[in-house]
Amino acid sequence: MSRILLTHETGGIRLSLDDSNASLLLVPRLGLTLPRYHFRLGRVVHAAAELELFRVQTTLLLGNDHTGHAELTELRTAPGLGEAAQVAAVSTLIAAAQAQLRERPADFGDWLVAELPGRRDEQGHSPFWQALGARFYPGDPAEAEARLGPDWRSHLAALLPRQTVYLSFLGEEAESRVLDVDDAARPALMALQAAGFLPPVHARIDDGGPVLAWPVPRAAASTMQG
Repeated sequence: MSRILLTHETGGIRLSLDDSNASLLLVPRLGLTLPRYHFRLGRVVHAAAELELFRVQTTLLLGNDHTGHAELTELRTAPGLGEAAQVAAVSTLIAAAQAQLRERPADFGDWLVAELPGRRDEQGHSPFWQALGARFYPGDPAEAEARLGPDWRSHLAALLPRQTVYLSFLGEEAESRVLDVDDAARPALMALQAAGFLPPVHARIDDGGPVLAWPVPRAAASTMQG
């Protein structure tokens, strides 16, 4: 059985398996130096009895709901690892990260979140990006992320609308892909779901990928608040 190695880095705690099959970074509290933005999915209803109209619309609202929460990021698995082995390896590290939050609640936020990349087509293009982000940033998002790292989405947020956006306005393809995960990240999604992460209500602002969240158990959370 693989051992878990913990290495303290500037950005947080690196958890890795000693067989090099998987690693991730546990960030104690996100968004306290550079704001982190996500879209929160909501609903509005348009109804008119006289017209026999009842329409439910999904909305996107830019915000910083996960500020101060802990984060799992940089989830990586060894090349060539099968799906089942990827799920098992990532699950082991997620459990170890959750144990850190239970054992040391004062050092972390009261939720643990994880972003996953959204669906892309065969050419690597995101339908969500093409429908929304590309209207406000004409450059290549992949190049921007390679140059700025994950922080690039915080810079992108400055260009995006602060008003509520109706998801249906983005077109059917983008609407159907929001919260849909890219195939390469599906093992990570399976591991997070098995670890008790809740269904996502937030999306990444670039490609619409899901942001899953796990609440620190109540006993640990009350200890932190006390």
